[in-house]
Amino acid sequence: MADMASEVRYELMRPQQILDARDRAPVAYIPIGPLEWHGPHLPYGVDPLHAHVVAVGCARATGGVALPMLPVGTETYIEPDRLRHRGFKGHERIIGMDFPAFPLPSLYVEESAFGVIVHEMIRALKRQEFRVIVLVNGHGAPNHRATLGRIAVEESEPGRVAVLLVGALLDTRVRGHAELRETSYMMAYYPETVDLTALPQIPAPLITYETGVLDQPTCAGEPAADFSICREQDPRYATAAQGREDVASEVRRISQKVRDALAATSGSGVPR
Repeated sequence: MADMASEVRYELMRPQQILDARDRAPVAYIPIGPLEWHGPHLPYGVDPLHAHVVAVGCARATGGVALPMLPVGTETYIEPDRLRHRGFKGHERIIGMDFPAFPLPSLYVEESAFGVIVHEMIRALKRQEFRVIVLVNGHGAPNHRATLGRIAVEESEPGRVAVLLVGALLDTRVRGHAELRETSYMMAYYPETVDLTALPQIPAPLITYETGVLDQPTCAGEPAADFSICREQDPRYATAAQGREDVASEVRRISQKVRDALAATSGSGVPR
């Protein structure tokens, strides 16, 4: 059993523990991401699970609390060019990762409803007098990230409350979905959820429109001629060690941003 004196997971903390943690470091992390298709080899919760692991790591590094994962996120119809990059004709109406061949749709939330949920979570944490509220995003959809970015600006109160938007997909040039990186995260922290035997055996190619695995060239509009995944991002070569290394790097980077924001809001009065 974890030492409850050092617990940072909000849902496992008693009221006085939350108050003590807030008084030491008034920081609250909200891990966010939808439940969506991540290939046949990964669970639907990759995005919020990854965000939660990072949030907990950051709370342990900076102080404060990490809320339970918020399993919501939004998506839009994929534009014709992006559809063609994934191996489709370009006229299909496909939302996010809900490709026609997949047997189970994702649980996306309409954009305005998603925004309301996040706004209300932030406002509730302001009432609890947290000064730095960190949206730890695990999802890459442009409209999803834009919504979170807008809310972070709207809910920030300069000198009083800082709302930060952070996440692996915001500060890296390497894009992808259900590929080596995301598979490595799950192998490191939720190994029981990964089943690489659900993918074709090496050296058979992984095809984007068949599996939902995307690599950087595909995301950049330069897919392989057969829409297969490049070797460097092939999830069948993922390792738990890589996942732990990547998460540790994210935690270090985000923790420094949070420390800077906390310093900028210290001694400025109680948040509204």
